[in-house]
Amino acid sequence: MFIFSVEGVSLTASFRSPETHTFHKTLPLPPKTTIIGMMGAALGLCLEEVHKFVEENEILIGVYGFNKGLMRDLWNYRKYKRLNTEEKKNIEEYIKNRRHYSVLIREYLFDNSFVFYFGSKDIGCLESLRSAFLSPVYPLTVGNSDDLFKMCNIGEISQEAKSKLGKFEHTILPGDLSNLYNNDIDFSHLPIVKTVNTPQVFLLPTRFTFEGDERRVSERQKFTFVSTPVKLKTEIEGYTVNGRNVVLL
Repeated sequence: MFIFSVEGVSLTASFRSPETHTFHKTLPLPPKTTIIGMMGAALGLCLEEVHKFVEENEILIGVYGFNKGLMRDLWNYRKYKRLNTEEKKNIEEYIKNRRHYSVLIREYLFDNSFVFYFGSKDIGCLESLRSAFLSPVYPLTVGNSDDLFKMCNIGEISQEAKSKLGKFEHTILPGDLSNLYNNDIDFSHLPIVKTVNTPQVFLLPTRFTFEGDERRVSERQKFTFVSTPVKLKTEIEGYTVNGRNVVLL
């Protein structure tokens, strides 16, 4: 497998779980679909085009990342209301004067460091993708449009061998592994203020169907988000890149 990495930082990041509404809880790390969207910004492709690019070239994606804190912010938004005939005739005036406001709470990760891994058996498509990250068409973001991602290093493409791995931290693993691990950390050596999170499992979209501007989820899969170090009871296949164990999804 040919693999290269993109390392970077962001001051804030938020990855809303699809099922949340008035309280937008963030995922601990950017899911695969978010990273695919970032690829689209680098390549200058729309969402449908970049998903097709990923599928046709069988590109796999991994992530390693951590943050220094969590915060909550209030968002003021306008509710959608079905318009009557008179409102449709004067749509600009209606939008200007409408009063259907509400407030939601959104979680943000603060002071983030991310490493994204891109793998494929076709080195040609990875060279094109790497070139796009070296000179992206659009600004890169992680989550919301104002969560700018600053790239610090773009690694060279290397050929890596798959192996059985059991120890992971700060990454995403496929499937529900919530009962298949042991903690791999010495709590007696942790600072009192250190937050320790057990692995969390989320059911997330992985594939969409597109009809014009409309997008519908066509496939969902379970993923385990690992923060503090764990040791799996049964090893799984992955890659060790620059000393970090990751699974390409």
